[in-house]
Amino acid sequence: MPRLDDNGTTVTLDLHGASVNDALDLIRRTTALAAERGRTTLRVIHGSSTSDALARNRTIKHALHDLLDDGDLPEAQSDVRFESETLISLPLTSTRSSAPIRLLDVNR
Repeated sequence: MPRLDDNGTTVTLDLHGASVNDALDLIRRTTALAAERGRTTLRVIHGSSTSDALARNRTIKHALHDLLDDGDLPEAQSDVRFESETLISLPLTSTRSSAPIRLLDVNR
């Protein structure tokens, strides 16, 4: 089951247990909402991919990296990729909502 935590600056989205398609939908919606509410970073925990990077098996990690490489996540300013997680920088805004983002908010 995916989990979400928001400390007011960084939103952490743990996608363990999600299918690839569900994970991509959650990433898109969470990124948009986090940017809208003035968060600066989205931390996506996708797990270590056990597939061959050259074969590009459809895993959450590879699908997320493809999404970023193709520019299909417009709020993403830059990203840093690690073995089991990816950090996505979001645009700086002058407005910041103090209301924490919850998984329920993303699923609306």
